[in-house]
Amino acid sequence: MSVRTLSTAVAGLGLSGVGYYVYRQQPVKPVPLAATSDDEIYDSRPFKLLTPDDITSRIRSGQLANTTPSVKQVRAVYTNRLPSNNPTEDHYSTVLIGDGLFAGVYDGHIGPLCSKLIQKQLPIYVARELADEKKKETEEAISKAFEDLDQDIQQRFYQLFPKNVRQLTEKDIQDAVRKHPQPEVADLIIKEAIHGSCACAVYLDGNDVYAANTGDSRVVIVRQEEDGSWSGRRLVEEESPANPAWREHMISQHPKEEAETLVMRNRIFGLIAVGGSFGDIMYKVPRDYQIKVLPFIPYETYRTFAHYHHRIVNCYRTPPYLSSKPLTSHHQLQKGDKYIIIATDGLWDELSWDNVRSENGDQAAATLISRWDNASSQEPNAATHMIREALLLDAVYKNVGLRNEVKDPTLELSKRLTRTPSRRYRDDITVTVIALNEQDEEAPAKLEDVGPVTPVEHVILEPRLAKPVSSSWYSGWLWNSRL
Repeated sequence: MSVRTLSTAVAGLGLSGVGYYVYRQQPVKPVPLAATSDDEIYDSRPFKLLTPDDITSRIRSGQLANTTPSVKQVRAVYTNRLPSNNPTEDHYSTVLIGDGLFAGVYDGHIGPLCSKLIQKQLPIYVARELADEKKKETEEAISKAFEDLDQDIQQRFYQLFPKNVRQLTEKDIQDAVRKHPQPEVADLIIKEAIHGSCACAVYLDGNDVYAANTGDSRVVIVRQEEDGSWSGRRLVEEESPANPAWREHMISQHPKEEAETLVMRNRIFGLIAVGGSFGDIMYKVPRDYQIKVLPFIPYETYRTFAHYHHRIVNCYRTPPYLSSKPLTSHHQLQKGDKYIIIATDGLWDELSWDNVRSENGDQAAATLISRWDNASSQEPNAATHMIREALLLDAVYKNVGLRNEVKDPTLELSKRLTRTPSRRYRDDITVTVIALNEQDEEAPAKLEDVGPVTPVEHVILEPRLAKPVSSSWYSGWLWNSRL
């Protein structure tokens, strides 16, 4: 292991220990923030009390809407993003591919650059596969687009460095970036490969809805039954170590002796909480790269994962441990289908706090959107409504591990929006709501005070990020079975 890896890991552990000791030694004066039943919940975490107008301004700051004149099955597409990380690591896209609508949300981690890259490139890769003269099933084409894009992200990374990895020195790695014809481009390629991102997308082609999911974002179809009741059902499962079926699938791809270390605390190696992703190359590289290359990439990038790189190295035996191959599904629109909700895990964390992988969040989403459909919301934008209502679903007291009924919405939203560092209390939240037209009926869209309104544009094809190779010594994924 490199000196940089060891020193950074030790330094990180040392700082964590000191910080915890100081925190425990500081006197805390409990402050009552709310009364629940006969007991008061005390919470010492500071926040700024906002006015209702301030709250509304913050929640609406990222909202927008798209019209889809050429897609008769859709009234409008509503989107909003509420950052928690700075900069936000979530991105989204809504485009036309031929006569169909493609919409996706991309949940980044470690940094924003991988999710930003696939925001632009994934629709292009999907469009290219769907237009391929070699006829494929739609699900197969979308899945191949996901895999090809991640393959190109990896390939660009490997092409920066000489192939004789075992003979490389620290200087060789540094020179590969420093002496590159465009050093800033080389640095960006490395960051896009190191940063990670989930992707959850739908492609609506007539009455056919195709869903694809890499990671732990989620897409839910919401319908209203003939008796007036509302129901929500996810269209495709999540690739998450917390999903028992996916965890079993992950473990089956590696030798039995790795089972105990592969998934710990519902995380790969006890570190990353997703079971599929783009980027995250530290979970995909050949073993030699863990020692000979990763520790010597530009330090600004290396330090984003240095504090746990030593734990990856200790567990790393039979890579790759992550793939971008999505789970896919096909749904035929039926009478009563009213909304398709696509959102990053920041929303679902709020809707199913006790168990983020449970189906409770699916039904909670249906309940919340039904209130917007019935015009009982102060938010004209459906995605903004979902974010506001999700944050108000319960009053969160993480210091004592409880949730309770919200007594004061202004107080609760002030806490959720102003506590710092924000990432300790909630994730980035990105929501896209596709409002569907009933079959043979076109309802007018609600487009006042929803943010900027623009027609959805057609995707423009561009060349692949990297020239395809017929075979690769560093790749080749074994997970061909589907859940």
